[in-house]
Amino acid sequence: METTHGVLELLLVSAEGLKHAHHLGPQRHYVTIQCGDQFRTSKITHGKHRKIWWNEKFRFSLSPRQCRELAKVTLRIMERDKFAEDSLVGEIRVYVGEIIREGSEREFLQMKPAPYNIVLEDGTYRGELKLGLKFLSNINLEKSGEPPRQPYAVYRPFLNITLPCIPWRRLFFFCTRSDKWTSKE
Repeated sequence: METTHGVLELLLVSAEGLKHAHHLGPQRHYVTIQCGDQFRTSKITHGKHRKIWWNEKFRFSLSPRQCRELAKVTLRIMERDKFAEDSLVGEIRVYVGEIIREGSEREFLQMKPAPYNIVLEDGTYRGELKLGLKFLSNINLEKSGEPPRQPYAVYRPFLNITLPCIPWRRLFFFCTRSDKWTSKE
């Protein structure tokens, strides 16, 4: 059967039991995904508990050649550091060759989110990443269009710190008081 183009969709759900690379400060993790020559990066999440949630979908448009030759997708879990280079927590390789071949025959194949073991730099396993996969054949992302990823704004951390400190209640109270004074006259 002739291989056609398609879309590989990854649902990055959650991770738990991760190694904490930096012992100072909160855990901030993100995932980089490599599918052939395409790269995507997840949002940065704060690990306040043992389980970290992303709930993000990533779509990779595959040409017929990529559908025939793509064997694996590599996910690298990184820990964000403010003052030094981000550190690698672990890596996962998901072999998707058979999923793409079977999805090409059926025109659709979906695997519910399942846990994958995280391989550390020394070759041992620690933690799990929950990941779902879907392959759709005869669909081209250029036509359907994926919304562009918003660039990281430098001012966003500043606003997150300063906006909660502004006494909004006083501002609104002042506005309501001024309305009362004008209505009496």
